Amino acid sequence: MTAPATRIALAVLLGCAATAADAGAIELLPHRAAYRVTLAESARNGAVTAVKGGLVLEWRAECEGWISNQRLGFVAATEDGPGFSYDVRFTSWESRDNTQLRFSVKSFDDGEPAEEYRGRATLEAPGGKGVALFALPEETRLELPAGTIFPTEHIKRLIAAAEAGERLLTHSVFDGSGKDALSTVSAVIGAAREVDGAPRWPVQLAYFGMGKNDALPDFSIGFELDRRGVLYDITLDYGEFVLEGRLDRLEPLPSPDCR
Repeated sequence: MTAPATRIALAVLLGCAATAADAGAIELLPHRAAYRVTLAESARNGAVTAVKGGLVLEWRAECEGWISNQRLGFVAATEDGPGFSYDVRFTSWESRDNTQLRFSVKSFDDGEPAEEYRGRATLEAPGGKGVALFALPEETRLELPAGTIFPTEHIKRLIAAAEAGERLLTHSVFDGSGKDALSTVSAVIGAAREVDGAPRWPVQLAYFGMGKNDALPDFSIGFELDRRGVLYDITLDYGEFVLEGRLDRLEPLPSPDCR
């Protein structure tokens, strides 16, 4: 569950029709968002009968790059057995020129350490080929194909595409979320609805393992997205059960003075 859990916030798909110039014009809101996590009503007839937990997404801007901190934790009750708990914590830093990414992820199952990944990724140029170097759990090298994009650029491109009326998008994404951090991701963007005078777009993301020919995605995410990069009404589909995250608190964070 580690990789899906860490793809909730900024690991969203860029659109190939949205140019780098379009994305560069997008101004994201530095913020901390807290969500209440429960079992989706549509999933209440499965083995998991109830879920109680929380999700915190934090995105900070600094002069040299962007910092993302994410944490998802919940306790689940099951139809048979004692249930289980899950906790995943993810941190990343991405350079302003979109060519450098540092990442760290750690997960716990029932309070016991489960997985830990740490490393860095470099692209030759924005949108160029590159390499990811994992330091944990063991030293591993992963080649990144040309066209790979990191998380902050993803969400900016997605917003630019939504504002341009693009609806179907696909690209290669590396988010540092684990051994399967490089994926082919497909996005469907719906028509915007106005909330307090500003648009929010419904977005569905489907993650497919690179090189796989499976018809079904490894994981899918749904949410509403505004032009500031804030997510609402998150849906996490793990296959065996589906979680919902409802925004409980939104806290804007200060922007850096880079003069």
